[in-house]
Amino acid sequence: MNTHVISREPSPGGAQPTRPELFKLPSRGGDPYFGLSRAWYYKTERSGGLQLVRLRRPGSIRGKVMVPYQQVADLIQKAAAGASAGSAKKWDR
Repeated sequence: MNTHVISREPSPGGAQPTRPELFKLPSRGGDPYFGLSRAWYYKTERSGGLQLVRLRRPGSIRGKVMVPYQQVADLIQKAAAGASAGSAKKWDR
């Protein structure tokens, strides 16, 4: 499987993997960073919780859909903070 990742900074000494700025939306199964499905990403984008990046050549219908890592991490962090306060927002429904 060939995963294309764009990262902001190189890993220091190669010991720790870097967090990508964008990663490719999985064609099936969960994504490699959060385990979330393709449907979850599209649903969350429709509800305004996330903005996916679409890469296409001019005039093309098909292209690549990229996910901004930090936006997803922020959503998860907000959901976790809400859950600990007893008012979890249900992103999956």
